[in-house]
Amino acid sequence: MSVYQVALVKVTNRTPGFMEYVKKSAEILAKYGAEYVVRGPAHTVFEGDYLSGRSVIISKWPSIEKAKEFWNSDDYKNVKPLRDGSGIYDIGLFTEVPK
Repeated sequence: MSVYQVALVKVTNRTPGFMEYVKKSAEILAKYGAEYVVRGPAHTVFEGDYLSGRSVIISKWPSIEKAKEFWNSDDYKNVKPLRDGSGIYDIGLFTEVPK
């Protein structure tokens, strides 16, 4: 069963390492078998204020184990500090709706 990692991100400071983080984290994500489903700001916000000025990043993973393996990997731990000071990150893992 697939799982989805959802990140709600408000970039407050495009630090020198931010774009490097974006590139490298995408490469590592693919290495662990995931793919992006959504990556960017809302095209249209129908209701509420929370999404204004935020990006949504949704990645699809083959399993909970693979997503956790990525999150806890040295690969990601070495890249994650590149985003320090760049914004507010809320990230969670969600299971697919049972069929």
